[in-house]
Amino acid sequence: MQVGGSSLANSLFSADPLSKIGQIGKTDSAKPSAAAEAERKAEAAKSSQHALLDEIREKGIYAWAQEQKLEKLREKVRAEVMASSPDAEPSAIEDEVARRVKEAMEEALKTETAEAAKRGEPAKPMIIDISV
Repeated sequence: MQVGGSSLANSLFSADPLSKIGQIGKTDSAKPSAAAEAERKAEAAKSSQHALLDEIREKGIYAWAQEQKLEKLREKVRAEVMASSPDAEPSAIEDEVARRVKEAMEEALKTETAEAAKRGEPAKPMIIDISV
């Protein structure tokens, strides 16, 4: 039996078989593999988590939580203001957001004070920083 006598045998047993059969098993180096992409995402998440923990340590858990709560309130109010007047100027929108956030915080303070009075407790001192 003679190997290499036919064109099929020549194509299969040539010195560079991958070039003849379409690069089977070869990966495209331009595209990152799924494992590399997952590793990159995990590293980014870890870095983000470390940054968040550093921020919490710096500010303190209570101050950080209050800041997050205030930011969520601002986002909610900003969405409401933009929905009610989408063509308003950005400075006018921010002024309205600041006004509504201040009103919401004052209302929360009044409500908490009234509830403390009903329970017969003195109102807790609160510091409100509304710097925008």
